[in-house]
Amino acid sequence: MYQKYLEPIIEEFTTGEYYREVYQAKQEYFDKAGIVYEEDSEFEQRMCIFMDWFLFDRDLPGVDLPPIKYYFRKNKDRFSSEELNIYRDFCSTIHSVFRLKRLTWNKKGLVVYDLFSEKTHTVVDAEINRGFDRGDIFEARIIPFKDGFEFSRGFCFHPNEMESFILGEIKKVRYQDKSRQTKLILQLAAMKLKHLRFHHIDIRHIYTFDSRF
Repeated sequence: MYQKYLEPIIEEFTTGEYYREVYQAKQEYFDKAGIVYEEDSEFEQRMCIFMDWFLFDRDLPGVDLPPIKYYFRKNKDRFSSEELNIYRDFCSTIHSVFRLKRLTWNKKGLVVYDLFSEKTHTVVDAEINRGFDRGDIFEARIIPFKDGFEFSRGFCFHPNEMESFILGEIKKVRYQDKSRQTKLILQLAAMKLKHLRFHHIDIRHIYTFDSRF
């Protein structure tokens, strides 16, 4: 499991001199993706997604690298060959919005379609298969690990009926830089959170950039 290799990075970059940096990062992230509260059904998922964004995407001030890449640069000369490959792969995770195409033939993995890159990936994770249905549209992060792919722990599922809207917005930024794509992913996450809180409002008035709501 990849998680044990992330633990030293989490420990280093969320404590001590970086403690206030995490606080600042939370302000930045939840301003864009919507503020969650402990009683929200998606609280744990959103905290996982935030931590991934902090570790893998957000540049540290004065370094201009996210924690994972900074950690790799500082430690690569003393990594074992196995660690070198693992942490190098960690520097190229895939954060995107996916559509579930199908389960693998042995039911131990998922075949997913990346709506941004239009590439297909097979993710091995038997534990989560039961929570997915074909056609699901969801934000997730794929972690390359030991010649395979695994999902990180945070997911944001979007209503399937909004697929056309989501695809339309993705097409607008597909060939723009990664920061613009990430901005859209966070905006969609904010829409999902609003939808959870305001069931009485037509979803088409929430999943839109024209709404006054």
